[in-house]
Amino acid sequence: MTNMKNIILKNAFIVDPSQKINALGSIIIKDKIIIDLILNKNMTFDKNNFNVIDCKGYLLCPGFVDIKCHLRVPGEEHKENLSYASHSAASAGITSLVCMPNTDPIIDNISMVELIQRKARKESDVKIFSTASITKKIQGKDLTEFGLLKEAGAVGFTDAIKAVDDATVMMRALKYASAFDILLLQHPEEKSLSKSGSMNSGVLSTKLGIKGIPEEAEVLQVDRDLRLTEMTNGKIHFYNITTAFAIDSIAAAKKKGVKVTCSTSPHYFTLTENDIRKWRTYAKVSPPLRNKKNMESIKKAILNNQIDCITSDHSPHDTDSKRLPFEQASPGVIGFESLLPITLKLINDNNLSVERLVELLSFNPSKILKLKSGTLKKRRPADLVLVDYKKNIKLSTSLIKSKSNNFPYENINGRGKIIMTIVDGKIIFNDRSFNIK
Repeated sequence: MTNMKNIILKNAFIVDPSQKINALGSIIIKDKIIIDLILNKNMTFDKNNFNVIDCKGYLLCPGFVDIKCHLRVPGEEHKENLSYASHSAASAGITSLVCMPNTDPIIDNISMVELIQRKARKESDVKIFSTASITKKIQGKDLTEFGLLKEAGAVGFTDAIKAVDDATVMMRALKYASAFDILLLQHPEEKSLSKSGSMNSGVLSTKLGIKGIPEEAEVLQVDRDLRLTEMTNGKIHFYNITTAFAIDSIAAAKKKGVKVTCSTSPHYFTLTENDIRKWRTYAKVSPPLRNKKNMESIKKAILNNQIDCITSDHSPHDTDSKRLPFEQASPGVIGFESLLPITLKLINDNNLSVERLVELLSFNPSKILKLKSGTLKKRRPADLVLVDYKKNIKLSTSLIKSKSNNFPYENINGRGKIIMTIVDGKIIFNDRSFNIK
């Protein structure tokens, strides 16, 4: 990490949806914050008082904000820890992480939220925010102390990869959350239809002899919670949307004024159930990979602004957790290093501007959780990323800095390379394109 307080990033292609900026310019950073943003001007800067970096040809935008990742702290540090996660995220242009509460012990009380904050300050260069569970011990019964947990620093509430099954409990949670202006984040799988399933239900699951999870498990959960959200005037976000049915339901609810947002992750618009043949347990995720038709629907929803943001769904697992029969293996893939290349390739292949990329990875996720990131406005924290957005790359495990390597994208083509990542005015990742003193 390069510890410097005063930096000028000049001649960059600056994109910031929060200010509708899409232009060449320079950014001046001093004492952890952005003090000026200068557009469309050729200027000479004082190199004695600032480290001046020429960013010609590169995209400069707010750092990426990942609102769904599993950091395995506390309890499973053999799979990941905050130091490894921080290095991995920094190399991926991610400046803020929001971790899930399904740890050991579970993040369902003030002391656990404060523990994550203390460890993050000591061990991480990127900013780490914690969610807390909706129900105690993620058992779907008794609600946690929303107000106190929010005051302690929890930025949202979720039972991670378990949906709150009981409709009465979920309705009570939405009412309670509404009183504190809290967002609930829900996993889109109805328990009775998804129980014991391991992959998408269909012809392939039958051929492989693996119990499937039908698309209806997702849409039934989404439909129920949309109705409850409307009834309670609450707010809800759905993680990891995988089906056209769910997209249609969410779009219809938005038109009615229901306060709902949703996200998906790169594996759901890059891989399909057929990749299980090749990757086996490395392609086991929750919810499961769907068929090609649903994958194409997710792509379309991203491009049409029906999906609000994209998360990494970073879920590190050690080899022992994956080298098991498919039904017994742990679900999840690591996702930091693939977040930009896969998303940018989708944007580029469909001739959309990089502004949509920044909306999906930075501005929108920050807005959803009301974080102070996702913008290049003056006086805001200097959390930025510099990207070679025209570079084609091939994804490989050699890029991975996570403690685990459950990576399903080997040799898949991507686009975009992180050149530099800055958090609070400090350069925490530099690919050595710049010789900075």
